[in-house]
Amino acid sequence: MRKVTGSTAMLYVFVAACLAASVAIAAGSEASGTLAYKGRNATFKYAWLVKGPYDRDPTKTVRHLILSANDIGVAIQACKTISGADGKLTEGMTVDFDVSPRLDYWIALNGQKVQYSGAAMPNAFSARANDPGHLAGKLAIDDVAAGGPKVDAEFDLAVFKTF
Repeated sequence: MRKVTGSTAMLYVFVAACLAASVAIAAGSEASGTLAYKGRNATFKYAWLVKGPYDRDPTKTVRHLILSANDIGVAIQACKTISGADGKLTEGMTVDFDVSPRLDYWIALNGQKVQYSGAAMPNAFSARANDPGHLAGKLAIDDVAAGGPKVDAEFDLAVFKTF
């Protein structure tokens, strides 16, 4: 049997901590669904639920859903503000919960060169869970008649980060 030295033990602890951190970043970040807007499309593979001050009224706390075709979890963790996290989203959408009678949303496609903002009725979200720390269900938005996107998504998320 090999004897484990102090530096070897520290290396094992470091590797275990890195693995735990990467699992925590990926945890709860899977999503499925599609976004279609004016001939452009994105397939959602990842999602994050973040909480923090609402940019239009910092006295309110927003639950901010981020749906993305790309894994931007590490970039979101590094951000200091919710708007900073939005800046990392290049193919996907965000949806604000708890701060408006409607679900305010923003889409970004083609590296944010194509954008659209809108507001959906609350019944666009069919909840399986909807509490301060957990959001799960289906989102179905069809604003094509108004020149907006068509969105179908499904997710089950715990809060990933609080700003």
